[in-house]
Amino acid sequence: MGDLLADRVVVITGATGDLGPAVAHRFADEGARCALLARDEDACIGLAMSLPGATRRHLPLPADLGNADSAASAAERVREKLGPASILLHLVGGYAGGTPFLDTDDDELRKQLELNLWTTAGAIRAFLPDILATEHGRIVTMSSFVASTPTAKHAAYAASKAAAEALTISVAKDLAGTTATANIVVVRSIGSEKPGDTRPEEIAAAMLWLASPEAGATNGQRIQLFGRA
Repeated sequence: MGDLLADRVVVITGATGDLGPAVAHRFADEGARCALLARDEDACIGLAMSLPGATRRHLPLPADLGNADSAASAAERVREKLGPASILLHLVGGYAGGTPFLDTDDDELRKQLELNLWTTAGAIRAFLPDILATEHGRIVTMSSFVASTPTAKHAAYAASKAAAEALTISVAKDLAGTTATANIVVVRSIGSEKPGDTRPEEIAAAMLWLASPEAGATNGQRIQLFGRA
């Protein structure tokens, strides 16, 4: 185990998704204590047990970050069990597309906004007070290239991601004058099979750098990780 993040409390939302385990392992290997948030409690426990120190060091925590009360309760639980959060890695998100906007119903638009925007708002609102109170607090969110370059048949997805990006960058502006930062990691897709894919390990490495004190001058930025395509 390294000591780059020695005992810093890192909150990883969407921890059991495609990206979460790689991020959790990278940060745990650097000495962090990880709060692993997702809706599936058993999956959270399984991930915690696979990390160095297992549940003695890490907290598996079911939460619905789209619900303000659930998000606030999660922040309080993290504070009680691990200590105040100093880093938030918000990995929650979901994709929908393939339909022209005229054929996209309100339910799909609502679901995309709830999944991509409201969970971002809930997570940042819940953990920001502790992040601000610590030295070198960090927020990192995930986004897609379509947020800034919308493509056909992705209106709901692109709009929800653009809104989440705007929220993150506005929060970054609020953090001016502090040691805290908020940034966005932007990908096309997560995986290793296609040229446009970004591997989870590459994303985890970028997040690790953004979480470091050396990245303190990087704030309110879109870090693009899809250069191979």
